[in-house]
Amino acid sequence: MYLLPKTDKKMKEDLYIRVLLFANEKQETGFTWEEIKNHFDLTPLQESWIRKIFLTASDKDRKFFEHLRNDESTTPNQHYYSLNEKGISAAINYKGLTHAEANSGHALWFAGLSILLTGIGIFLQLKQTTLTEIQTAPEQIRQARIKQNAIDFCKGNPNSVSSGLYYPSSSKELSCSEALLLDK
Repeated sequence: MYLLPKTDKKMKEDLYIRVLLFANEKQETGFTWEEIKNHFDLTPLQESWIRKIFLTASDKDRKFFEHLRNDESTTPNQHYYSLNEKGISAAINYKGLTHAEANSGHALWFAGLSILLTGIGIFLQLKQTTLTEIQTAPEQIRQARIKQNAIDFCKGNPNSVSSGLYYPSSSKELSCSEALLLDK
């Protein structure tokens, strides 16, 4: 078996699809071999290949093109061909595949965009967390100073009933003896 070089194979695949879609567009009116030859500027070898791949020669070996009608008003008589159900199905399948490929490309693009936006969101959230920590640092330092001043006061006045500190869950003020116990 002779394998075609990759470029020749691609050219034949492209020609195959182009001929199939051409025939699909001319479904109702049909087309002649001269139209195909002229439309695709076929070499004799390409024409032979198209006949072999597309033209139904017998009922046992149905391909994609079948004889549609004769135009006896011309001389010589013109034969018109059209896609049969197998050819129509192949054209519909190709169009569906093309549509699916386009949609999958869009889906991949949106997925990539979504990942990018998620990454940006995470980055901004981390930045916001850092900024919040920086903004609360002065308040934390102020509260630590207040606590330290109260502890220093209580060390000098251990029997005082007012330390200046409060229980976290209520508004009750700690005595100095209680504040010194919590400091240990």
